[in-house]
Amino acid sequence: MKDRIVSLMDAYRHFARRHPIRFICINIVLVLIWTGVIMHFSGEDADISGRRSSTILVGIIHAVSPSSGITVNGYDYDMTLINAERVVRKIAHMIEYGILSILIWSVMFGFRKLPRVFAYVVPVAAVCCLGIVDEINQRSIPGRYGSLFDVCVDVTASLITVFVLYRLTLRYRRRKSRGNNNPCA
Repeated sequence: MKDRIVSLMDAYRHFARRHPIRFICINIVLVLIWTGVIMHFSGEDADISGRRSSTILVGIIHAVSPSSGITVNGYDYDMTLINAERVVRKIAHMIEYGILSILIWSVMFGFRKLPRVFAYVVPVAAVCCLGIVDEINQRSIPGRYGSLFDVCVDVTASLITVFVLYRLTLRYRRRKSRGNNNPCA
């Protein structure tokens, strides 16, 4: 498994180095598409968004406990389920913005002449800015409201993602340098 990950990262680096402009353009397009997906979900009114969240939560409950008997229509007054739906929404925020951080990191990876620190700082800064724009946008949607807490969740997701990326690339570099120090090679 580890060898596959190393070979996948080798292929990724190889493509980035051989075709830097194409690599950067592809990743910018992916960032724009994913940003559009995020804005689409945040642009839905409260009823549609709430229905989606409750459907996901009921699906999770049925996967864990098929005999629970909970339905989408049946939990409107159960505070435990309403709070669980909030948790599902925050996890969805973290996943959305974690993926966005990876995509922005990929764009930065294509700029080889920039200091490496930019690849880790720019995604967090961009997620913070987009999170603020997203929450301001939600204020204009019926039944939705902007939340500074959601921006903090988004930035936290970005920080966690960037930290994981940093650790993975550090591990990759160590593994590659051990392989290059082989005197028999």
